[in-house]
Amino acid sequence: MCRPRPVAAPRAAPCSRQRAVRVQAGGNGTNPAAPYKQLEAISVDLSAFPNCNFFRVEALIRPWRLQKVTEQLNAAGIRGMTVSDVKGAGEQGGRKERYLGTEFGGDAKNFLVEKTRLDVVVARGQVDTVVRLVATSAHTGEIGDGKIFVHPVADVIRIRTAETGAAAERMEGGMQDMTGIKGI
Repeated sequence: MCRPRPVAAPRAAPCSRQRAVRVQAGGNGTNPAAPYKQLEAISVDLSAFPNCNFFRVEALIRPWRLQKVTEQLNAAGIRGMTVSDVKGAGEQGGRKERYLGTEFGGDAKNFLVEKTRLDVVVARGQVDTVVRLVATSAHTGEIGDGKIFVHPVADVIRIRTAETGAAAERMEGGMQDMTGIKGI
């Protein structure tokens, strides 16, 4: 089971971190875009969930970056993922953007911006790799690049075979098969 460690009342929540990496553009002059090397070095603090073996990496990215992101994940052996089109509001604030003749974004009446949500459930040892691949391949350095969230997953069950845990999460031809390292 994935249970967070108990925390004393006056202390910070177990998921909070002293140092966070913000990937934002310098368009507003206050927060410069993260250098690419910083994205390649992202490390996710999973210490709040020491008994959790699986995590869901949820990424909200620009729709036109999806192909690059999925190609990078596939090349690394990450096979299982779910993709959905979503709308939302954030720092981009509904500003339109254009890419290859297609317009993305909101207008004066509707400030919601089109994004793509990518969900990947992976073993604990793959979280950093997936987060780094998504961050580097979705990065443009502009406001609206997106966000990545990491959620604990209690268990994985494959419906067809009733397998649970690592057997259910494992994808044939995936990262474990490519590297030969068990447990990733």
